[in-house]
Amino acid sequence: MKKRILVSLAALACLAMLGGCKFLSRTNIDFDADSISKAQQIVVQDAAGNEKTVLKEEEEIDAFVSAVNVEGWRLAEVPEGLKTAGSFTLWQQETVTALIGSKETKTNEICTFRIYEDGDYLTIETGLIDVPFAIPQSTAEYLRGLTA
Repeated sequence: MKKRILVSLAALACLAMLGGCKFLSRTNIDFDADSISKAQQIVVQDAAGNEKTVLKEEEEIDAFVSAVNVEGWRLAEVPEGLKTAGSFTLWQQETVTALIGSKETKTNEICTFRIYEDGDYLTIETGLIDVPFAIPQSTAEYLRGLTA
């Protein structure tokens, strides 16, 4: 039961990070792009699941945030039959609360962005729900380039 609650909270945290209070609208998503930069590590993997690179530096994460152009994302169904081109797993260190619990922190997976070979689609996977988006072509090309 505890694990289900934690997974649900992680899913909500990922969605909150991506959109703040203005997350969902009918056709367009109004993201707060700066909220993705709260990720402290982004692991880039190719379609086979092989790690290509890890973005850890603040400058690298800021460049990633700028390039993904979240203002152009909108909710959309991903067509069936698309092959995965790669993924981007966002990680963040847990918050240490003074005087409570251990002083050691661990890094937790927030969510995974999955990009597809064909089409301009991306799915955010939280472990509890998957949220599909249509994304700008320039964003899709940038993301596919990182996974190649």
